[in-house]
Amino acid sequence: MNKKWVSIGVLSVLVLGGGYWGYTKFTAKPVVAANITAKAKIGDVSKVITATGTVNFPHSIPLQFSNNGQVVELNIKDGDTVKKGQVLARIDDAALKTNVVQQQANLTTAQTKLQSLKDGYNAQTKAEAQSALAKAQQSLSTAQQNADPVYLSNQVLLANQNVNQASDVLAKAQQSGDASSIQSAQNSLNQALSELTTAKTLQNGGAAQALVAAQADVIAAQFKVDKQGAGPTAADLQAANASIAQAQAQLDSANAALAEATILAPTDAVVIDSGLQLYQYTTDNSMITITPVEGTGSSLEVAATIDQADIAQVKIGQKVDITLDAYPDEHSSGIVSLVALQGTTTSNVTTFEVTVAVEQASDTLRSGMNANLNIIVEEAKNVLTVPSEAVKTRGTEKGVMVVMGAGDNTAGKDDSESQSGTQPNDAQFIPVEFGLDDGTNVEVKSGLTEGQEVITIIGTTATNKAATGGFSLGGGGNRAATGAVGAPPRN
Repeated sequence: MNKKWVSIGVLSVLVLGGGYWGYTKFTAKPVVAANITAKAKIGDVSKVITATGTVNFPHSIPLQFSNNGQVVELNIKDGDTVKKGQVLARIDDAALKTNVVQQQANLTTAQTKLQSLKDGYNAQTKAEAQSALAKAQQSLSTAQQNADPVYLSNQVLLANQNVNQASDVLAKAQQSGDASSIQSAQNSLNQALSELTTAKTLQNGGAAQALVAAQADVIAAQFKVDKQGAGPTAADLQAANASIAQAQAQLDSANAALAEATILAPTDAVVIDSGLQLYQYTTDNSMITITPVEGTGSSLEVAATIDQADIAQVKIGQKVDITLDAYPDEHSSGIVSLVALQGTTTSNVTTFEVTVAVEQASDTLRSGMNANLNIIVEEAKNVLTVPSEAVKTRGTEKGVMVVMGAGDNTAGKDDSESQSGTQPNDAQFIPVEFGLDDGTNVEVKSGLTEGQEVITIIGTTATNKAATGGFSLGGGGNRAATGAVGAPPRN
C-alpha cells in the first residue's frame, strides 16, 4: 500500500515537472536588451591626420678650433642655453699671440720702407739734385777748356819753360855751394818736371778722358734731377705696396688664428654636445655642436611622412598635437612648417615628408625619439555634437534614432552614454544635417537640439529558442548581442 502511494507521488511529480518544462519551453516571451543612448551636447570636433615621425634638431652647427691645442677654458655642458657672443671654450694661445706681435713688426717695417721711398722725393732732395747738376755742368765746362789742343800745347810749352828755369836756378845754387839754396832749387825743378809730365799726359789723351768723365757726371746729375721731378716710379711703389699687403695678410691670418683659439657662440643656441674636456689636447675631430634657438623658443622639430591620399589636406601653419608612446598623457604642440612638393616612392607606396616645428615642448620630448602626430586639418568648436556611432542611414538619408519620449526616459541621467530603458520598437528615425566627423563625435548642423537623447547602439531581442537574436532600426546601426535564455538541464 505504501509502495503504491509512493509510485503515485513520483508519477505526479514527473507529470507536474514535465508540464512546467513544456509550458516554459513553448510559452517563453522574448528577452529584450536595452538601447545604449547618449545626449546631444555642445563640444569640439576636430578632423586630424595621424602620423609618426622622429624628433630631431632642425639645424646643428659644429664649432671647432682652427689649430689644435690644450683646452684651458670650458664654460659649457650638454643642454646649456648660450647667448650670441658667449665664450664657450678656449685653447692655450700664447704662441699665437707671439706670432701676432711678429707679424705686426713685419707690417711696420714694410710701411716704413714705403714712407722712406716717398720721402726720397721732397723739396730738399730736389734742391740737392739741382745743386749737383750745376757742379757737374761747371766741371764739364772746365774739362772742355782743358781739353782744347791749343791750351794743351801752351801748357806743355809753359811747363818746359818752367823746367829750364828751374834747371838754371839749380845750377847757380850748386856753384854757390849753399846746401839750403841747392835743396830749394832741386824741389822747384822736381815740381816743374811733374807739371810738365802732367801737361804732356793731358795733351796725350788725359784731358780727353777727363772731358768724357765730366760729361758722364752731368748726365747722371741730370737723371737725378729728372727722377726727383717725376717722383717714385710705379714699379717701386708697386713693390713697396705689395710688401705691405703681404705683411698685412700675414698679420690678419695671425689674428684670425688667435681669435679662433676661442670658440664663441655665433647665435643664441642650445648645446647638443660639448665634445671637449678641460685640459685635453684637441684633435681634428674635437668639436662643440649647438643648435640655434628659433623665435618660438624651441629648437626641436618632428619629421614625418604622410600618405599621398592625405597629403593634399596638410597645409603649412596647421596646428599639431604631439605625444610619445611612453608618455601618452604629456602633450607637446607644434605647427606644420614644411610640406614636401616631391614625394618618395618605396615599394609602390608614395609618401611625402612633412616637417613640424615644435612650439611648446613637454619636458620629456628629446631629439631622436619617435613621436605621434595629430595634424589638425579642420576644427569645429562649440558646436552641437553627438557620438559618431549615433549616425544611422535610411535609404539616402542620414540621421539618428531618438527615443520616443526621451525626456521621460533620461530623467536623472548625465550627458554620458547610458543604458536606456526603452525597447527597440520605442525609437524613431529623425533626418539630421551633419558636419565634421572626427570618428568619435560628429557635428550636428540641424535636426537636433542640445540635450536630446539619441541611440548609439540599438538593443537586440532573444528567446530560449536561439542563442542570440538581432533587432535593428534604421540602416547602418550598430548591433549589440545579449546572452540567450537557455533550457534548464534535464533531470
